[in-house]
Amino acid sequence: MSETPVYVLFGTSDPDSTSFTRDLLRRQGVDVFSTASSRELLEAARRRTPSVVVLDDALDSVGGQVLVELLRRICPEARVVLIMAPGAHADRELDQPLVCPLSSPVSEQDLGVVITAALRDHRPARASAAPPVIFCVDDDALFLKSLVRILRRRGYSVIGFDSPEKALEGVPIHKPKLVFIDVLMPGMNGLDLASELREEYGDALPLVLLSARNSDQEIADGYRTGARYYITKPCEPERVVNIADYLLRDLGPRERELIGSKL
Repeated sequence: MSETPVYVLFGTSDPDSTSFTRDLLRRQGVDVFSTASSRELLEAARRRTPSVVVLDDALDSVGGQVLVELLRRICPEARVVLIMAPGAHADRELDQPLVCPLSSPVSEQDLGVVITAALRDHRPARASAAPPVIFCVDDDALFLKSLVRILRRRGYSVIGFDSPEKALEGVPIHKPKLVFIDVLMPGMNGLDLASELREEYGDALPLVLLSARNSDQEIADGYRTGARYYITKPCEPERVVNIADYLLRDLGPRERELIGSKL
């Protein structure tokens, strides 16, 4: 018997804003339905239990966080991606393992990554595994965009952050398997972020530092945070991909030896 397709329900005040994401999910074999009012959203959830609900906090006057509570009663196991206005915060009472709050504006690519991660958590174990999630943290917008693009082309799910603080907030939500961190950032720098992540998650979350500084002392300081690798900028795209493959992919002994020799 063929497996029932997973189902993603959208409730957004501006359906056009998620049209690209919906089309992408459909091409991946996901059933998708879009609504533009709270009434339609709740009726659709009653007709068929969604795996994931993408919910705009601005939907009608009811508000997304009230709708989350209503959805819990209809489909308690569904993951909810709640898109909130800039600067807004989700109520602490919300069950964070089931609710992923995002601050708008959210790019359609990043929204697709978040939905994929939510579907991965919702699907039964027999379903094919979604690609690992990688975080990239860098305040240089051009470098960050390039790094994200390189890793996405390799097939990874990648989310970029322009500050360590945003990345810290995202870790328990998106559960990354690897983090690339720029060292030189204003305020909380990359070494501070790496130290906090190492203290919280230990060796379970591999860290890779990137920096234009390459003195012996600076490299030693980087490794003392628990980073697996310290890459000096500018870095070759092939090396970035090789490191991600080495740390995340299920490689055979020969593949691991070949890739390891290039690092």
